[in-house]
Amino acid sequence: MGKGFAITSDLNLGKMLLAGYARHLAEPTTNGGNGHIDSQPSNKKRRISQLPRIRIAAITNDTVATFASLAYAVKAAPHSRVAMGLIVGTGTNATVPMKIGDLHPSKQEQLADSVETVVINTEWTIRGTDKPLIDLDIKSSWDLDLDKNSDAPGFQPFEYMTAGRYLGEIVRLAFVDIVTRDSEAQLPPSLRTRNAVQTRFLSEIVARADDGAVTKELERLYPSISSPTPFWISSRVRLVRDIAYAVQQRSSALIAAACVGLLDCVHDIQIDAPSHKLEKNGIVPQNEGEMEELVIAFAGGTISQYPEWLETCQRWIDILVTKASPANVTKRVVLKEALDGGIIGAGVLAGMTDEIA
Repeated sequence: MGKGFAITSDLNLGKMLLAGYARHLAEPTTNGGNGHIDSQPSNKKRRISQLPRIRIAAITNDTVATFASLAYAVKAAPHSRVAMGLIVGTGTNATVPMKIGDLHPSKQEQLADSVETVVINTEWTIRGTDKPLIDLDIKSSWDLDLDKNSDAPGFQPFEYMTAGRYLGEIVRLAFVDIVTRDSEAQLPPSLRTRNAVQTRFLSEIVARADDGAVTKELERLYPSISSPTPFWISSRVRLVRDIAYAVQQRSSALIAAACVGLLDCVHDIQIDAPSHKLEKNGIVPQNEGEMEELVIAFAGGTISQYPEWLETCQRWIDILVTKASPANVTKRVVLKEALDGGIIGAGVLAGMTDEIA
């Protein structure tokens, strides 16, 4: 899925995982053929066979597991429930429960008649998901360059604009483009290398340290060539910081918009057409009922560790939900972290299969 490695398309991944695990199970051994179990296997046996015997009850991805984790930990109340799972780390993805009737007929045929709701792994960044970004002219020339020169051009276009693996490269492309418009600027050679700027550097240094510390790190990581004047003057350091901030803000806002759009798809909130808003003459109805809290369970290093990322995303969600429709006056969409959700959620789902069985 665009993470820098590949497997064959006809691979039975579940079978391969189980077979690989089985090769390293700790098996009891017999001693001298007398039928007695040797409780002290050889040193070689102990080194390679320490994994316990397990039964695979469920295989899931991190996004579905994150949703299941918080949905289990935070029990649904009359006016609060976990409505969505969100990952923003190296990559991004989302999951949401959907009524069977909202699915394509081909998907409905694969499910049992008794099923009313299914949790959808949206893969919302896969090929083609950037159409609205293109139609609205949101993609910049730097986004197009990043996509064109990526390992898989066009494969995950939304992720290329929002996820941690790519934010540093967007900053690098923008900075290089702007600086090289000055014919006298002598760009450090290392900045011409693809992916030379890491998102971790932006998060831990550029977004947190003072100008002096940022300057020292830039000089260390991207030393300038011999020149009468230093390359990393204060205006260029500030330019790096400003670009990084803008890229982070845009990433947060785009994810917020995608979350709100997905919640509209499953009818948890409402997005009116422009004509509907005009009919209301700008009058917002008073809150006539209890406020309903819709929780988005999130996990991932970018959303949880990049300074201001989470706060910006929440602010844009608040704005978009409010402006989308007067009908949302009793809705509140809240981001809540599902710590270790990818692990805990898998355990929750495994427990559910045991209970059903």
